[in-house]
Amino acid sequence: MPAVVSWLVFGLACVLVTAGGALGGADPVDAAVALGFTPLGAYLVARRKGGAVGPCSLVTVLGAVAYFADSYSARPGLPGARWAAWVGTWAWAPALLTVGGVLLLLVPDGRLPGRAWRPVAVTGATATTVFTVVAALVPEGADRPFPVAALAPVRDALPAVVVILAATSLACAAGLVVRTARAQGEERTQLLWICLGAAAFVAGVFLPAVTRLPAAGVPFILALPACVGVAMLRHDLYATGPWLRRVLTLGLLAGALALLYFTVDGLTGAHVAAAVAVAVAVEPLHRWLRRASGRILYGGGPDPEAVHARLGARLAATSDPGEILAAVADAVAEATRALYVRAELGAPGEPLKVVERGTHAPLGVSVPLRFQDEVLGALGSSEGDARALAPLASHAGAALAAAHRAAALQRSRALLVTAREEERRRISRDLHDGLGAFLAGIGFTVDAAGNALKADPERARGLLTQIRTQVAEAGAGVRRLVRGLRPPELAQLGLAGAVEHTAATLGDGEVEIEIAAGDVSGLPAAVEVTAYLVAREAMTNAVRHGAPRRCAVRLGRAGDGFELSVCDDGRGLGPEAVPGVGLTSMRERVEELDGTLTIGAAAGGGTVVTAWIPL
Repeated sequence: MPAVVSWLVFGLACVLVTAGGALGGADPVDAAVALGFTPLGAYLVARRKGGAVGPCSLVTVLGAVAYFADSYSARPGLPGARWAAWVGTWAWAPALLTVGGVLLLLVPDGRLPGRAWRPVAVTGATATTVFTVVAALVPEGADRPFPVAALAPVRDALPAVVVILAATSLACAAGLVVRTARAQGEERTQLLWICLGAAAFVAGVFLPAVTRLPAAGVPFILALPACVGVAMLRHDLYATGPWLRRVLTLGLLAGALALLYFTVDGLTGAHVAAAVAVAVAVEPLHRWLRRASGRILYGGGPDPEAVHARLGARLAATSDPGEILAAVADAVAEATRALYVRAELGAPGEPLKVVERGTHAPLGVSVPLRFQDEVLGALGSSEGDARALAPLASHAGAALAAAHRAAALQRSRALLVTAREEERRRISRDLHDGLGAFLAGIGFTVDAAGNALKADPERARGLLTQIRTQVAEAGAGVRRLVRGLRPPELAQLGLAGAVEHTAATLGDGEVEIEIAAGDVSGLPAAVEVTAYLVAREAMTNAVRHGAPRRCAVRLGRAGDGFELSVCDDGRGLGPEAVPGVGLTSMRERVEELDGTLTIGAAAGGGTVVTAWIPL
């Protein structure tokens, strides 16, 4: 419904200006304001773009009303001429003052630059209303159909209202200039065009008074909507390109087909031949005009729709993480034509995959790669604007998420294989150098005892005692190996009991360690071992390095996972603390199970370590 109304308002402006022009004799500035801004307002309201800029632009239809009213009242003898003259005295004010004031403050997104500008906007709207009411109702001669005599004293304050309007317009123009100076990239280019048009508009308002030529300001008045149109067409203000390209293509196609039909019909006189020519030419002509409209809108630059289409086709044809990332990097290089493009998956500083295009150069713009609020990596280029990169990053979000998970899984598998082989190497070394040596020594001692059993029984008994000692040492070595595979206290005491046992050993009366264990039954072995080792390491770090008086340990199920937290009231981690072997080991153990580990400052001072592991 708003779209229909907005286009009807534009149509009404066209009808009134056409009718007023046929009657003649009115100020053309009002017509220029109406025809310049009502199509912009209709487009923005229909497309739901630009916020308040669209409705404010539609207000300029009152300029068309004033133009027609002035033209109508200039013809003597027409019925209602007195009423038309009255409408013409005030209808122009809201149209012209809205464009020259508040609209400059709202372009291009329809929002105020900040709260500090609210008084300026309110003052401008109030002054415009007061000026319009005074022009419409305050008695002056016989041209007021229903004058309000009580408002006559207000006319004396009209010069002050005009000063306020001028000050408000200057403030809005200054705000536009400041925002343009602070903007960057494509947004700055858009605002520069609008600034140029605004300067021409202000000149066009005052030019008729200086030159005494009513039509002298019309080209300058139209410069503002024209510059906004350039920002829309050439710099994609309000995301105009795709929609306008379709309209432009269809318009050119309709005109070209009509011209072809009448040309063939005029040359041959055969309607059937003309229809056949149109039917044959429609498809290739549509393709050619589509490319031509793209060149008109985007100049020599690449067509965004074509870039997205090629990216989508390439993403659909591959499942390799490296190829997916390479497709995104190629699309960015094509869209921005930058000297250097970098696309990476993974955390900053530790990327899982990196693809580069061009010669290495500092990144001028960078946007995150996201999918469903998850940051997958980053996409950057040495040139261009974030508005060109963001659609490509969003377009490839789902495929990049799959690539990210595949790369993370591949890296996790590599880490698991490495960890497994390292563990096998450690066990092999311990068996060979430790237990193997003990068993070999026991074998030699048994042989020596057997040889001495008859010849020297006392020596044989001594050797048997030595064998017993070696067997005990071998048993201790086996227990150490078993402890390295799984802490025995877990098997003996369970997770809660093992944590309490460790806490009792570490506390030693100097640190009060409180254990609060929830439901820890039925946990997978890997989760149980990781939780115990993380709790033991966190408590050890707190007691040895934090000098706390109290330490609280909480463990239990949390939703669809297991949560462990160790909080102390000690010195805490310094701002320049570097994670050591213990903290790194804790994090790696938790992340191996697809969990998360966070280490931060506690609310009342100290450190809190929280681990969450999915079940």
